[in-house]
Amino acid sequence: MRWLVSILLLMSLLAGCTSSNLIDVPVTDQAKYQYTPKIYTVQKGDTLYGISWAFGLDYKQIAQWNGINPPYTIHIGDQIHLYSQERNNTANTKPVVLTSLPRQIQPVKTKVVAAAPAGETIVTPTAPVSGKWSWPAQGSLVGKFSPKAGNKGIQIAGAEGSPIRATSSGQVVYAGEGLRGYGKLIIIKHSPEYISAYAHNREILVREGQAINSGQQIASMGQTDTNRPMLHFEIRKSGNPVDPVKLLNQL
Repeated sequence: MRWLVSILLLMSLLAGCTSSNLIDVPVTDQAKYQYTPKIYTVQKGDTLYGISWAFGLDYKQIAQWNGINPPYTIHIGDQIHLYSQERNNTANTKPVVLTSLPRQIQPVKTKVVAAAPAGETIVTPTAPVSGKWSWPAQGSLVGKFSPKAGNKGIQIAGAEGSPIRATSSGQVVYAGEGLRGYGKLIIIKHSPEYISAYAHNREILVREGQAINSGQQIASMGQTDTNRPMLHFEIRKSGNPVDPVKLLNQL
């Protein structure tokens, strides 16, 4: 029994030593999309872009499946099909209807190793370059892109209230806090393919439909739905997450 007690004591000591070097970064649970309903009923504050973001789908596909044309206006009570009806015409089961976005699902808190201050990667916004992507915030890169671990973006820790800037020019297609785990969230459409997202903001400085220039301040850094001031930043191409660092380092 003594050896068992010794092993348990050693394990507890190791856990105590490592926990101080870890931070909890809320990220979207990839498993959530395994339970995407067939139909979603539009609620107040919803946009097509926000719905597509919540379920990990391409907004253009959803628009095509539902016959929704640009500027992709939807209304409260609309029933949005989240699948191709042509592929499911032979199904005999009644479609599952969801009447609200999955706000009640608590995002997975992934342990991300936070390097010591001297070893952290410091990122600084640069002057926008035509056709390029610029860093959206100044701070330390504390969370890396890892879809398999559930992290579809990166996390930049910085000072509370520091500027959050648009990574490229585009149009604001979502600005609010209706998606659980993202806090105050901004989504910008840059092209028919590319969309970027900025989460955990303290204050949102833009509105839906507003045209945005590259490098323009759109928010201030906060810690809504997280445990320290940081920006959770994502870029998606045709609904699929891509590593922002690979695009940002093209400068």
